[in-house]
Amino acid sequence: MFKKIIAISVGVAFLAGCSSAKKASEVSAAYVPASNFSSKSCEQLVADAEAVRRSVPGLEQAVDSHRSQQTGVEVITWLFFWPAAFALDKGESQTNQLATAKGELEAIRTAMASKKCGG
Repeated sequence: MFKKIIAISVGVAFLAGCSSAKKASEVSAAYVPASNFSSKSCEQLVADAEAVRRSVPGLEQAVDSHRSQQTGVEVITWLFFWPAAFALDKGESQTNQLATAKGELEAIRTAMASKKCGG
């Protein structure tokens, strides 16, 4: 009996670590062309960068929150009805929003560098 409990505990721990939803730290920046920001002044670029920076923590929280909720659902799904595990929500909407925000920040930095803003 004790061995079964250990085996089940190890199995649940393994499944909990295999979530298909990403952590915020695992989300890479999406490509956003710097040319989208080339017509803006340095002041406008700074304002845009600040607006995007303010949105990033909320987006990261949404991605991480979804992942933690989804991990529990995935464990239950794998244990009781594994075919449904392949149809679970991976949080792509939140992940894409965060990736786009990170990409916009990179594009704004590139545009600022090309205009020699702040230096």
